[in-house]
Amino acid sequence: MTLRPVGTNVHLLVRVAEPDNLTDGRATSITTTLHHEVLEDAAGLRLVFANRHNRLGHDEPGPDPIEVRAGLARPGGRSVPVRFDGGESVLLAPGAVVLSDHVRVVVTAGEVLTSRTTATVQAGGRIPLGPEPDVLAGEQVEASGPGAPPRHGYGPWQVLGEGAATAPVVFVAGDSNAVGFGDVRGSARHRGWVRRALEPSRIPHVNLSVSGATALGASTPDGLADRLTLLRWTDPTLAVAALGTNDLQGGGPDLPEMQRRLTALWRLLSGAGRPVVACTLPPVTLSSDGWRTTAGQRPDAGLAVRERVNDWVRTLPEPLTGFIDLAAAVGADGRWLPGCTDDGVHLSAAGHAAAAAGAARALWDLALP
Repeated sequence: MTLRPVGTNVHLLVRVAEPDNLTDGRATSITTTLHHEVLEDAAGLRLVFANRHNRLGHDEPGPDPIEVRAGLARPGGRSVPVRFDGGESVLLAPGAVVLSDHVRVVVTAGEVLTSRTTATVQAGGRIPLGPEPDVLAGEQVEASGPGAPPRHGYGPWQVLGEGAATAPVVFVAGDSNAVGFGDVRGSARHRGWVRRALEPSRIPHVNLSVSGATALGASTPDGLADRLTLLRWTDPTLAVAALGTNDLQGGGPDLPEMQRRLTALWRLLSGAGRPVVACTLPPVTLSSDGWRTTAGQRPDAGLAVRERVNDWVRTLPEPLTGFIDLAAAVGADGRWLPGCTDDGVHLSAAGHAAAAAGAARALWDLALP
């Protein structure tokens, strides 16, 4: 059975550490409301949920079993319950991934659905966290128990559609910049160049990015295997690799080692002949003036290798089909263009917009859509 990723604004592993990657053990449940724009017509929907969390850049099983129940609604409409093997909820062991039953909701491209997901844990247990809701748009996280609700919530990892569409499906393996950290979506502090590049053309996509991830950590079957299981119900036609920045922060490996890591990653993503597009690596710098100018910036120790890696990626080494030149979109001479970063590592909202424009052009050249 092949389904298509038709809903936006899904669960992503946005933050790497407490208090934003796990609840603090005081709340026994959290309920997260999120809005999802529909990218394609679909005759029905199925939702994916997982019990996994981000630990310092690694996608790992959640620490405790969680019970999940959810519903979907149109604006002003009644909520349709999401069922699991006929039941109203499902118990997810640490690391488990589940696909819901068919949800009898016929949707058309452009409409917006609202999910309401409740994750419950035994007393003292902890719930994995991902997306930050946009409270200005009516999204929210509610919590039972003492203390304020967390800033980040728990929602559907994928909103999949049952339909006959044939448009390309993209999946992305990246780090915090691909997750969208540094961008804004109303009150939420992440959106990102991936969504900005793909959603306006309504290109279905699965974003497997993890904040803090490295090419080294993802370049082995064990390192990425759990993430790739999230592709079991879809059939992506193109992979985008957006890793390597964290490998070179503050120095790191030499060029041959980076080439080994990235080539291993690309081959893993290519699967049985799937085309792979790689991203060049944006700058990493310190600044004496808040990154307002290029003159005030000082590149970190990874500059020389980063520049050589980018030159190498632009030659399309095997098995690459193409590249997205993120580095050129947001920087020059190893420094950020003014306004494209707020901290020297992550793209700012303006940086994400510039990167998205470059990515959209590159994907268009590859006949997407």
